[in-house]
Amino acid sequence: MDSATAAVTIVSIVMAKGCGLLGLWLRLRWRAQQEQARQRCLAGVLGAAPVGGLLEFETAGTDGHRLRMRLRPAPGGRGGV
Repeated sequence: MDSATAAVTIVSIVMAKGCGLLGLWLRLRWRAQQEQARQRCLAGVLGAAPVGGLLEFETAGTDGHRLRMRLRPAPGGRGGV
């Protein structure tokens, strides 16, 4: 094997590994942005909740990422006024 073939082989291997690593990094970055958006949403909802209100919270598995919340006014309260 001559030096040109060896260089092309080495560059190909390095580029393949680099592209794989770049793909994983982009996926991790996207996931982190999704989690930050979910955190902002939850913080906004909880900030708007009435004092003494009740929060019902439900979540699902990792593949569905379902989240269900229900805010109810405090028992005997005036409903967030």
